[in-house]
Amino acid sequence: MSISKSSFRAFMTLCACCLMVGGLSGCRSLGLNVWPAQFQLLSKTTEMAAASPMPSGLPHELAKSELTNYFVEPGDRILIEPVDLESQMGSLGDQKVQVDGTIDLGKFGRVRVTGLTVEKIEEVIESQIAMSGERESINVQLAETNAAKVYVIGEVGSPAAYPIDGSEHVLDAILRAGGLTSKASPCNIILVRPTDPEQCRVVLPVCYRQITQLGDVTTNYQLQPGDRVVVGSRSVCEELAWWKQKKSCDRCCRSCCVECQPANVQYRSRFATRIPSFLLPDQPEQNGGDQSKQQDDPQLDPNSYYRPTDSNRLDPGKSDDELFLPPIENDTKRKK
Repeated sequence: MSISKSSFRAFMTLCACCLMVGGLSGCRSLGLNVWPAQFQLLSKTTEMAAASPMPSGLPHELAKSELTNYFVEPGDRILIEPVDLESQMGSLGDQKVQVDGTIDLGKFGRVRVTGLTVEKIEEVIESQIAMSGERESINVQLAETNAAKVYVIGEVGSPAAYPIDGSEHVLDAILRAGGLTSKASPCNIILVRPTDPEQCRVVLPVCYRQITQLGDVTTNYQLQPGDRVVVGSRSVCEELAWWKQKKSCDRCCRSCCVECQPANVQYRSRFATRIPSFLLPDQPEQNGGDQSKQQDDPQLDPNSYYRPTDSNRLDPGKSDDELFLPPIENDTKRKK
């Protein structure tokens, strides 16, 4: 029985398609992905991330800062109480900011609070109460910040918007979103901070493997409301270049030393730069009062101060309470 050339070609084409599909399925079972990346970073985004300064000087895991002002938005909850707990006015309770930006003050009416700080809201409520002929000092507390969110996008387990309280950093957001998927590219993770249309863009590279495997917190930035953590997909070239998987990304490859005595690195406050001066111990003079040498000593730098142990205490004769608490006068001194 003879087979025509057209039938033979059709048979060979079918075999080739079957082999290709089987090969692709095998690659995917091995963790490879030869299909086009589902979440590719824009070329402009990659250029901006490469041009960003490192280190950027922004707050990170070991040098956090407080938000100077928080502006209330719809969805937030605030607790309104009179300063005088014996006041006949009573508490106005836990108020949720409505979609129109207002809260209900009962017989005093409704006031708009969106875009205001807690201190400004106190003034607005006191003015609203004064319009009814009463005088009352009001205390407002921020009970819940539903509007403060960050967005984790791309190759993570659960891309979504996640609420924050102001202390989270990039690694927190990625882990909360379920971590990286098998398609994620560790060299294509960025932090995007929203800016006005006429302003410059803020696109910061994130060195994920340096953060997780080397403890380098340079790019483990502290998050702010509205930040976007974007995890890009691996490209076909990255999939095929398997020998580069153990190498650092080009922008993340910086020389650093290895601590020969890990016991010297103690846990310290992540807000150490905010410790008031009266909470720090007196710095003893060393090296004959040479101020230049004292400044070079990291143990005498208030910005790097941490709670001392018995082995490295600045003053072994004092307890931790004496070092960290301001002096309290006894009763005899107070009477005098």
